[in-house]
Amino acid sequence: MSTTAPARPAAHPLLLGILGVTLAAFLIVPAPLIDKLHALAAGVCAQRPDHSYFLGGAQLPLEARMQGIFAGFVVGAIFLLWSSRVRAALLPPAAVQGLLLGFVVLMCLDGLNALVYDLGGPALYAPQNALRLATGLLCGLALALLAIPVLAGSLWRDCLHEPSLASAGELVGPVCLLALVQVATMSGVPGLLLPVAILTVVGLIGGFTVGNTYAVLLLSRRERQARGWRDTLNPLLAGVLVSVYELVALAALRYWAEAFLGVHWPV
Repeated sequence: MSTTAPARPAAHPLLLGILGVTLAAFLIVPAPLIDKLHALAAGVCAQRPDHSYFLGGAQLPLEARMQGIFAGFVVGAIFLLWSSRVRAALLPPAAVQGLLLGFVVLMCLDGLNALVYDLGGPALYAPQNALRLATGLLCGLALALLAIPVLAGSLWRDCLHEPSLASAGELVGPVCLLALVQVATMSGVPGLLLPVAILTVVGLIGGFTVGNTYAVLLLSRRERQARGWRDTLNPLLAGVLVSVYELVALAALRYWAEAFLGVHWPV
């Protein structure tokens, strides 16, 4: 007697409905796309003009440092997809971990120097947006290569027992992509405004989604159940939706605080 394997669960209709309503609301709002991206990112960044890059006279949605962090995160995710290691559940070897953590520390040191400079203290050098962007890009790449394996270990039933990055030499390709993002961001070319802005906001949502999907898996006690991409739809959709509404709530909080309390966003 033949048996039929149970169908794998598709995306939950409620999640699809919420996603559809959210996308429709985003598209219907009568404003230029760049303004919508600015609004979505407003809750995580003060968006100071002197800390930001402009393309064609229009400011990018995030300041240079955060622009780098979230664009770098996208580059890291692309590398894992391209190298077929998106299911890799192990962290890189200790020496490579140290290098990646060094990227994070480098960005923190540049940020600390900028803070000391802004406070009138003995800074080592005057802050520059190019350094903010470059150190942010390296930090974002490192965070992706360290965080996504943690999610993979909780998401996949048959995760790969291999590191997300086997050696420092494998960083050559991703770092070249970071350089392209740096050049595009600093170019001032008007036609690159939307591609760079979209890349950054996708990275912003993606970074939040990794953390939120991990939380969804833990809270729902559905760790390590995905056998294929179809099985990931529900936790990933939930993570995306939580992330989007977190960003909307943070942006609303910022606008309310500035309008009614006169409080300037600190980050």
